[in-house]
Amino acid sequence: MFVTNVVRSSVMNSTANLKELSVFSDCPNSLMEEMENAKIQSHYKKGQTIHYQGTPFFGLSCIVNGLVKKVKSLDSGEDTIISVCERGDFFGVNCVLSNTTSFATYSTVAMENSTIYFFDKTFMQNQLKKYPQFAMNLIGKLKDCIERHELRILSLSKKSVRERVAETLINLVNSYGTASGKNSVSIPNIFSRIELSSLAGTANETLIRTLSELQKEGVIKLKNGCIDVIAHDELKSYMGAAV
Repeated sequence: MFVTNVVRSSVMNSTANLKELSVFSDCPNSLMEEMENAKIQSHYKKGQTIHYQGTPFFGLSCIVNGLVKKVKSLDSGEDTIISVCERGDFFGVNCVLSNTTSFATYSTVAMENSTIYFFDKTFMQNQLKKYPQFAMNLIGKLKDCIERHELRILSLSKKSVRERVAETLINLVNSYGTASGKNSVSIPNIFSRIELSSLAGTANETLIRTLSELQKEGVIKLKNGCIDVIAHDELKSYMGAAV
């Protein structure tokens, strides 16, 4: 569901080196110069909507700092998190790959202060034609994204609530965990309980009850909005078989 993450910072940087992002790492300097000159840089505060569901995409957006969630609004009025995007991830790719107008099937919302670089659709289409390696790198990012979505769909359809909650916590530990004591890893309160329940595919009340049960069993410890995982191997065993 998540990729392993390096040390994070919630403080927005005014600039970011695109070459440091994996999709650009082996691209020629000429592409990087053109990308730097064409970028439109925007900053978003935590909780601010970047792009609204149902509105058209006019180009490609790249996250250079921060954390962004893709949120799908259902006909019932309920919002559910499709995925969480990090530094180096993109949204609006469908727009660039299509010659017709593409409309967002989800909203993107900053989960922490975030910096986004925007690139115009026509400019991006020209770059993909001009630089085949960049096109292949972007396709690789899409492949990874599709595979993560497939795994999450399988998990939601095949695993029990307890298994999904354990899997969500393990993924958060792998992505955002910081040492908080001997054999203990803390998950910071980046995610609200409602967001955690959405990621685990369960009701908020069910998530809270499951977290309480895990705490009683000595697997986790809840404090000040954070979750400390104090029995990592045991929690991992609760994830069930790989799907």
